[in-house]
Amino acid sequence: MNAPSASPSAVKEEEKPGWGLPVTLFAVLALVLRLTDVWSWWAVLWAPLFVLAVGSVAYAWRLTARSRWRMGPVEWVLLVLTHLSLVAALARIFGFLPR
Repeated sequence: MNAPSASPSAVKEEEKPGWGLPVTLFAVLALVLRLTDVWSWWAVLWAPLFVLAVGSVAYAWRLTARSRWRMGPVEWVLLVLTHLSLVAALARIFGFLPR
């Protein structure tokens, strides 16, 4: 008998990278940073949001590397938007962008 070495239930479907969550988190972060002062009590909101957004980017990069860069065109656009938003948020936090 030619039985497969791994049962179908043991084979885990490969996760695909999704850049929708990081884009959304950075959009909310950009909105908070745009409407409030960076170094006020609003830091209680934007600092954890920034950490969560960076964590989601790291996780998406891990999935991207694991899937060997097989992404559709929409995911590539979202990847670029995510990183542009990250740069804009850092520039706003460090005072390179005016309010």
